[in-house]
Amino acid sequence: MLDRRVRVREVRNLGAANYLLTVQAEEQARLVLPGQFVMLKCAEEVDEPPLLRRPFSIFAVRGRARTGKPEALEILVKDVGLGTRKLAQARPGQELYMLGPQGRSYRLPDRAGEEPRYACLAAGGVGIAAMYLLARELISRRVTPVLFYGARSSAELVLRDRFERLKIQVQYSTEDGSLGERGLVTAPLGRFLKQHARSGVLLYACGPWAMMRAAHLLAARHRVPCQVSLEARMGCSLGACMGCVVRAQNSAGGPDFIRVCMEGPVLDSSLIDWETPPL
Repeated sequence: MLDRRVRVREVRNLGAANYLLTVQAEEQARLVLPGQFVMLKCAEEVDEPPLLRRPFSIFAVRGRARTGKPEALEILVKDVGLGTRKLAQARPGQELYMLGPQGRSYRLPDRAGEEPRYACLAAGGVGIAAMYLLARELISRRVTPVLFYGARSSAELVLRDRFERLKIQVQYSTEDGSLGERGLVTAPLGRFLKQHARSGVLLYACGPWAMMRAAHLLAARHRVPCQVSLEARMGCSLGACMGCVVRAQNSAGGPDFIRVCMEGPVLDSSLIDWETPPL
């Protein structure tokens, strides 16, 4: 993990209070694995509010035009408060402190081993931020990703063009029926698992707690391995403050607590106590 001062290259307004922030970060870009995150200071100066950094999933790594060598990170930011608003309003050339990449990445199929046929990627809202690098890596390993992407409305289904360019199967769900199937994303996901579970399927999920809980229950019902990328409030992101713990169970089946910043953010869904949402 590296702590660097990085330069803002671009802030793109995606609509519905979502922004794609691109920062120049050559050293950190070379180290990124699918599912990892960075901690961003939302202002230029260390003593400028908000004081604490914010965690963000790494959406994509941008390479140089000629060589493809990693040089920048793309980060999905939703404007929900003081810190994220400052990032949404950042100017090209502005510098920010960024710590990362951090956290445990997705566990991927072994290139030399027996490969599953499909990998279901279930994303709710800004949970899509954790899926793009994963989809690209799965394709490189000859595993077919199928994206299940849900939100309240079509306006909140941001960055879907990036996945469509990968030419993978995508199923959209919106609660208001403005795009794709009306309802929750777990409905088409459940149908797919029922049809294909015996063909060799992996499930990866990121989104609201209730959505990931539902994905876990579907995976358990169809006996499909499931990994979830958790979201949590983080103070230090170094395992010291214990601000990002989620209730889990240990190997003996007893209660335990897992730090999302250190043992996560990607975890086997079977380890988590889904009846106890994090604070």
